[in-house]
Parts: sequence; C-alpha cells; structure tokens
Amino acid sequence: MSKIKIIQAVAITSFVVLILLQLRLISSVYKIEQLEFLKNEKAEIKLAYEESIINDKLYPGGQAIIDSILVPQYETLQKLYHEDPKLFRRKLKDLGNEILVELKKKADFEIQFHNIIRNLKLDLTEYDYALYLDKLALTFDGKIYYSLFEVNSTDQDGLIDGKFEVVRPQNIVSAITVTVPSKNSNLIAFKLYASKHNQVKNIVMAIAPLLLLSSSSILVIVFLFFITMRNWIRQKKLNEISADFFNHVTHEFKTPLTTIQVSVKNLKADLEDKKWEGGYRSVDVITRQTQRLDKLINQALEVSAFDPQAAQFQKHLLVKDLNDIILDSQIKWKKEATVVLNFEPHTVDLYVYYDHFMLTTLITNLVENGLKYNVSEHKRVQVNVLYISPKSLMIEIGDNGFGIDKQDRSRIFNKFQRGRQIRSSTGLGLGLYFVYNIVAVHKWKLDLETFQDQGTIFRIIIPISK
Repeated sequence: MSKIKIIQAVAITSFVVLILLQLRLISSVYKIEQLEFLKNEKAEIKLAYEESIINDKLYPGGQAIIDSILVPQYETLQKLYHEDPKLFRRKLKDLGNEILVELKKKADFEIQFHNIIRNLKLDLTEYDYALYLDKLALTFDGKIYYSLFEVNSTDQDGLIDGKFEVVRPQNIVSAITVTVPSKNSNLIAFKLYASKHNQVKNIVMAIAPLLLLSSSSILVIVFLFFITMRNWIRQKKLNEISADFFNHVTHEFKTPLTTIQVSVKNLKADLEDKKWEGGYRSVDVITRQTQRLDKLINQALEVSAFDPQAAQFQKHLLVKDLNDIILDSQIKWKKEATVVLNFEPHTVDLYVYYDHFMLTTLITNLVENGLKYNVSEHKRVQVNVLYISPKSLMIEIGDNGFGIDKQDRSRIFNKFQRGRQIRSSTGLGLGLYFVYNIVAVHKWKLDLETFQDQGTIFRIIIPISK
C-alpha cells in the first residue's frame, strides 16, 4: 500500500472515530437534557399528586375499587391455594383482569391532573399524562405475595388513564409501591408520567448550539482534510512531473555538453599547433562555460536524486571509507590545496552504520566547500576522527577559509541558500543542505564553529556500532 493510501486510511478512520465520539457525546447530552427537562415542574406535580392520593391508590377512590373486588375473595382464594393450585392461579388472573377493567372504567384522572396543573399555574394545554399500573399482588400471611397482575412499561395493558406514548422512563413523575405487611392485604405498584407537548423539539432546541458547533467543526475538519489531500495529491503529481521533466532535460543537456567538450578539446589541440592565439582564447572561454554548465547540471541532478527514504544503512569501517573519500579529494586538489586525514589509532577498527553514498556526499561537500570558498594562499582542510566515548565518535572537518558570516549561520543549511561572501561564486547553495539532511537521516548530531577570516569547523557526532 502506498504512503498516500495509508495516510488516507488513517485519516478516514480517525474521522469516523471522531464522528462516532461526537454522536455519543450528543446522545449523552440529549439524555441528560431529557432527565433535566421539566425537573422543577415534575417535582411540583409529584408533590401535588401524592398529596391527593394519601391513604388511597392510583387516584381517589382507587383503593375502594380494588378492595370491593378483592376482599370478598380472600377466603375463597386461600381455600383454592391449598386445594387446587392450578385453579388458584387462574382465579388470580381473572381477578387481576377484573380489577384492571374496573380501574380503567371508573378512572377520571384527567380532571384531577388538570386541577394539579391549574393550581401550579402551568399551561394546561401543553401537558399530557399517563397513569400506569405496574403490579398488583395479594398475601395471606403478610410475607408471601401472589401476583394478580404484572406488566412492564412496554405493555399497553397497564395503562389506566392518559396517553400511552407518554409512558417513557424520562417522563416519570412519581413511582409508588404500597404494601401492608399484614394478613389478607395487597401490594400495588403504579406510576404517574407527564410530558410537555413538543418535548423532543424543546430538548433539541436546548442543545442546538452544541449540535451546531459540533456539526460545523466536523464539516470544517472534513472540508480542510479533502482540500489538503487534494492539494497534496496535485502537488505530488506536479512534483513527479517536474522531476521527470527535470531529469529528462538535464540528461538531454549532458549529451551535447559532452560532445562540445570533446570537440573543444580537439579544437584546442589543433589551434595550439597553428598558434592562433585569438581562437585559443575563445576556446578557453567556451571550455570554462561548458564546465560551469556541466557542474550546475550535476548539482541539479543531485537534488533530484537525493532521497532520504532510499538510504541503505550498513555496517562500515568508518576510517577506511574516510580514507578513500579523502584520497579522492587529495588527487583532485593536489595542485591547489592540502587535504589531510588524521585519526586516533584505536578508531581504525570501529564500525558505524551509515549509507556509504550519503557519507561520501557529506564529506566531499564539506571538504570542497572549505576549499572553494577559501582565499588563503595555502588552502587547507583537515579531517579528524576522534574517539569521544565507548558509544560515539566525532568527525571534525576544519578549513582555513574566511568563515561564515553571523547573519548567514541560521539559514546556511537551507536549500538554495548561500553566504553573502560567496554569492559571486558559482553554485546552487545545496552543499550544506545535503549535509544537514544526511546528518538528520542518520540521526547524528551536527555542530558548527566558525571564525571570521580564520575558517570553519564542522563537528559530527556518530554512534559506534556494537
């Protein structure tokens, strides 16, 4: 899977998780608002309702209805309990249904509920109610109860009066269970529910700012993500196209340049034989300019080729590789400068993990910078390998050039940045950019010390491989 696909998958997964969390948060807030909605009004209705049914059940007169049906049957029921348990259970069920029908038939709780609402100075037209019977049971000994009727709030059979859609947990105003632990008594459990018209709408309006803020935040994040991804993909494609075009053009330049260089070399030899001084000078100009163009193209190719993710880390003998790199520089600069490698004897056999090509680029760039930007009569670069501790080595690359200006030190490692003192020289300002990135890729430490008109010392701390 490509890197961009992985990023997209991670981002989309994160968005899904974020949306789920937001929905969970909103759901929790909604439930809290449901519980808090009409909290004060419910408390007042509860108090008024319970005062109205002191020494009674469900509504005024409810206890009398239950007793009128149940009390005359206690002796018969107790006899059936001992003689015919099956018929006893059937009789209980029949009595439960009879009591339920009678309670519903004689219920006139609407008037009582309206009086409660009116007395509390609430708007009568905005409230609905439900009176619900959960359980009815009897006992012969005050200890063991036998159920005549028992339902849960999802069963409409328990509705005594009011609207069944009001029977919701969040709408409970009063939940009462009454029992008398004495012989031939009963147990009854019932609830009063109340709600306000457009309750869902009112709760949604209460949490509307949170909903709006949450939704807006998610939409903005999604929008920014898609814009960023679209621009990133577009830029990536443009970079790939640019890199392909750049590589193609620079390689196309190399062929005629090589041809020109060979032709100039031959022409120069012919002109030397003919002693044509004017033509000889022109050939020198062409030679210098083609060399300059060739160098710029090589630097441009290095920019295109430099890929930190393609680094191949292997265990190497550092001093051995440094010796080869410095030897190449000594051969190249032997007529113009001195390049020296010094190392402590016990560092020769120490191994270090690095990419060989990148190390070569790093050392070569620092050595050549120290020589190219150097106006000393005797140009010199010294490379030292120092043993710091059992865990690390240090490479020092010092020159006797004119140093780096203070104003340039903070940006000297940026791409295409060059010191003020060397802007008249050729180059793209990529040498130290490569150095910095190679050090970063290897997770080494880089330090710079420079002295005006005396030179510069680069120090690189490198871990030793076990």
